[in-house]
Amino acid sequence: MVPAMPRRWSVRSLLVGGLLWAVVGQTGATVPGTQAASRARASEAASRPQVWGYYPWWLGDHWRSRDLSLYDRLKFFEVEIDADGQIGQRNGWPQRWADLRSAARSRGLRLDVTVTMFSATRFERVFANPARRKKLLTELLRLAVGGHGIQLDVEIFDTVSVDALRGYRAFCAALRSGLDRQGGAKSLTAFGVMGAAVDLYDKAALQRLDYIVVQGYDSHHLESARSGPVAPLRGPYGVTWEKTLEHYLRLGAPRHKIVFGVPFYGYEWPTESATVGAPTLDKGREITFAVLDAQLLPNIRIGARSQAALHGLRRDPVSGSPYYAYQEPSGGWRQGWFEDERSLAAKFEFVKQQQLAGIAVFPIGYDDGAFDALLRQTFKGK
Repeated sequence: MVPAMPRRWSVRSLLVGGLLWAVVGQTGATVPGTQAASRARASEAASRPQVWGYYPWWLGDHWRSRDLSLYDRLKFFEVEIDADGQIGQRNGWPQRWADLRSAARSRGLRLDVTVTMFSATRFERVFANPARRKKLLTELLRLAVGGHGIQLDVEIFDTVSVDALRGYRAFCAALRSGLDRQGGAKSLTAFGVMGAAVDLYDKAALQRLDYIVVQGYDSHHLESARSGPVAPLRGPYGVTWEKTLEHYLRLGAPRHKIVFGVPFYGYEWPTESATVGAPTLDKGREITFAVLDAQLLPNIRIGARSQAALHGLRRDPVSGSPYYAYQEPSGGWRQGWFEDERSLAAKFEFVKQQQLAGIAVFPIGYDDGAFDALLRQTFKGK
């Protein structure tokens, strides 16, 4: 996902509902509700392609102005795992999000809770330790008591120990078992990165997931040495949609479980020139497709749509990704890369041609509704 946004809320963790947990490492037993849950998940998988949307806590009530009927599943982003295996930051979940939860229920939308961890040090501390794994398992099953699925967004790019890796996979197996025991066809999904030193999910782990949301973006990121597309479909870049699909198919992910993450954000860098792939001169800054209210995003005040209209829209002929470039009064150049209707339409067609499960927008709202018509026409047939 994109780097963390400034914190607005500070809430204490509250325990909700009852408690039901499985012992970490237990995998083989058939448990009550498992067959029914599997049938329900298979039924959902038969409807393709799906449109999912991550809703970030920092946008507050902006969801009220968005067309939620475009989505088949919502994912609240985010609650965070701390170093002791507990949920340290909840960002108001679930109490402050009662209206969003109610809106999802009234529309028949699944609403999953995205649980994040981005630190290799924290990963080692939690998953190499059976007691902390058990504590985290208890925490996540409490989160699911309200009927919500769990999305694991564990993004670790560094090398991890064998003990931690085995511990994480055992944890995923226990979480799958615990969710099935709760009943209600609660789903377990995960985010899969590209370019990591080790893959967290092997074939067995992927089989336990209902879906894997794969990283088709951040091929170029805030600290990239050169400018270029954020989410290229193809081309000579480290991360492309074609390479990502190939990688996860090779790991053993079934096509009908693969969902592609779609960025509604981009990056702008100071560069040596207007040329594609020009060296960057400093860290970039995040941009949205449309400019949102300053009260929602005080730190992101650049909209790609308006910048491209002002400076001219360019397009990388290899990846199909759009960008703009302009020269500042000081003489320096800036390039901004993003997604537009044309580049997104090509990616959506790729999902259909490859018979994949669908797409996951990150995040809902950064287009301010500009892509609603494209989503509706492509996936809803309207």
